[in-house]
Amino acid sequence: MKKLFLMCVAILIVASQLYAQGEGDLKAKFSEMNKKFSQMMVDGDYAGMLSFYTDDVISMPSYQPMINGIDALKKAQERDHEMGMKINAFTVETTDVIDAGDYILEIGLYTITMEMPGMGVIDDNGKYMNVWQKQDDGSMKIKADIWNTDMNPWMKKGGDHDGSGKHEGMEMHKDKK
Repeated sequence: MKKLFLMCVAILIVASQLYAQGEGDLKAKFSEMNKKFSQMMVDGDYAGMLSFYTDDVISMPSYQPMINGIDALKKAQERDHEMGMKINAFTVETTDVIDAGDYILEIGLYTITMEMPGMGVIDDNGKYMNVWQKQDDGSMKIKADIWNTDMNPWMKKGGDHDGSGKHEGMEMHKDKK
């Protein structure tokens, strides 16, 4: 009985190390893909960005209706570009990975600096979740994504959520270009 118990403990230790190694490998892979995607955002490479998504993507951005399908996502990107939106900096950090077979959930944090006509430079940060679908060729594409800001746009700069004074509000710099 003691040998069986020790063997079970050994199996659990090995399995947990393999899982941690697999998760670390996935985080590294997402880190590399996110660097490419982030650079494409800054460069305005919309075709490159769209190549990261499945044709039937579901996107759920902050303060906008849900976007269904790659064509609708392309139109949304074109609309943002035509409005004069420019991404100056974008970084993401994968904090958690959940491997669910054909799908992998990537959860993380983002920071972004963008310019909007009439609003100047805006600094924002928040969280996101991507559902990656494994493709037949071994690559992965985003099947669904959702992100939202940690900043409350209805609170004036320096406002707070709960009266604690700890929330900084969305940072805007009208004097910068």
